[in-house]
Amino acid sequence: MKKILFASDLDNTLIHSHKHKSDSDICVELYQEREQSFMSPDAVTLFRKMIHQKNICFLPVTTRTIAQYQRIFFPDGYRPEFALTANGHILLRQDVPDPHWLAESKRKNIPYLPEFERLMKLLLQDTRFRHVSFADDMFIACACETPETAVLCLADYQHSTGLQAFRTGRKLYFFQPDADKGSALEKFKSLYPFDIIISAGDSEMDTPMLNHADIPLFRENQTDFAVSVLTCVLETALS
Repeated sequence: MKKILFASDLDNTLIHSHKHKSDSDICVELYQEREQSFMSPDAVTLFRKMIHQKNICFLPVTTRTIAQYQRIFFPDGYRPEFALTANGHILLRQDVPDPHWLAESKRKNIPYLPEFERLMKLLLQDTRFRHVSFADDMFIACACETPETAVLCLADYQHSTGLQAFRTGRKLYFFQPDADKGSALEKFKSLYPFDIIISAGDSEMDTPMLNHADIPLFRENQTDFAVSVLTCVLETALS
């Protein structure tokens, strides 16, 4: 039986926010005691089937920080053995950072720390941002009031820094130029070999990861992308 690695983004791929919630959806994240993220009942049913397939390794690959990732409670109390957080900078094993992976990420970040510091000062002075942080000491994450404002901010900052700049909705992210989800997935594959790699995502930040997959799944106009993704994973595992 072929070993399958299912490397997947989380937000807007396997889970979705209250903005897209249906009445029957199941909560999978609480934040400040409020329901934050959801899965559809069909997606939960398929997820339960997937985690019982012994030849599938589910690897969340997310831009969330460790704390943001650990807020998610998957169906049936399931916790993935591995997860890549902070856009691949941090490998969690049983929810604990791998010390060797973390040390290597910090080493690679050192040359860019002065630029992170310079950019942080500018962003903190820009009143268009509601929130600015150096997330997990690895990358800058900031949020505007609206996606329209974020578009303008991205245009203002992306060409004035050597860091990678991305926008998703009303949020902006700045990463060191040689680190992304694709390089993290490639490194993980070198440590834990698999026969087939399936990746799923919904944004530009997921593209490098999808480029390293045997079966890349990118969200376009699917009503419930999680159902499409999990169906594909199960069909591949059972074929």
